[in-house]
Amino acid sequence: MRRLSGMVLADALLILPAFSLTGHAQDAAAAPQKTTYNADSVIVIYAVNPGKDADYEQVISKLRDALGKSTAPEAKQQLAGWKVVKSQKSLTNDASSSYIHIISPVVKGADYSIVNIVYAVSSDDEKRAFYDLYKGALKGALSQMTGTEIGAPV
Repeated sequence: MRRLSGMVLADALLILPAFSLTGHAQDAAAAPQKTTYNADSVIVIYAVNPGKDADYEQVISKLRDALGKSTAPEAKQQLAGWKVVKSQKSLTNDASSSYIHIISPVVKGADYSIVNIVYAVSSDDEKRAFYDLYKGALKGALSQMTGTEIGAPV
C-alpha cells in the first residue's frame, strides 16, 4: 500500500483544529481548513489508535447525526453518499484498526472536514468534547484515492 505524501498527510492532520493553552476553541476566523474534493469518488483510509474503535465509531455516529441536523443544502447528499467500513484486517504494522471512508458521489464544493461538519451543529462544550474524542481515537490517515467515474461495466 502506498503511504501518503507529506503534503496529503499534513492536510489530513488539519482536520483537528488548534486550541489555545487555556483549552478554549479558537474563534471562527481560525476555523479548520475546509476539505473539498474535485473528483467523482474518494476513498480515504484512516488508522485508529489501538483500543479506540468504540471512540472512533462514536465520532462517525456524531458525523452522521451532524449531517442529518445540518441546514447546509448539500448535507443530505453528503450523508447519502458517505459510507464508512471497518476493515476486517489491519492495514498497519501495529495492528491498529483501519476505517475506510467511501464517498461516492462527491458533492463538489462541499466541506468534508469531519470536525467542521460536527462543529457546525455543536455548542462550545460539545465541540471540546468532540475534539478530545476524535483526537484520542484517530491515529492518522493512511491513504487517499480520488477518481473519476468512467461508466458502467459492459
